[in-house]
Amino acid sequence: MAAYARPAPIGLSAAQLRNRMIRSARRIIVEHWPRVDRCLVCGSGWPCTATGYAYEFLGSVGQGDWVPPQPEGSRR
Repeated sequence: MAAYARPAPIGLSAAQLRNRMIRSARRIIVEHWPRVDRCLVCGSGWPCTATGYAYEFLGSVGQGDWVPPQPEGSRR
């Protein structure tokens, strides 16, 4: 059996695929970011499942402490 490298999905290089996955994980976090103590998309308590998986992936690539930027003029 011949050993060969798998082709990258969608014709992307490994670095491009990694960057796309990082952007996707960040987008999930932004969309599910809690305004109070609940996820507005899922309705579950913080952290919701989608956010948990996104942070788990970001942690595996060394970016687990990323938080969405606050909009200008807002305070928490």
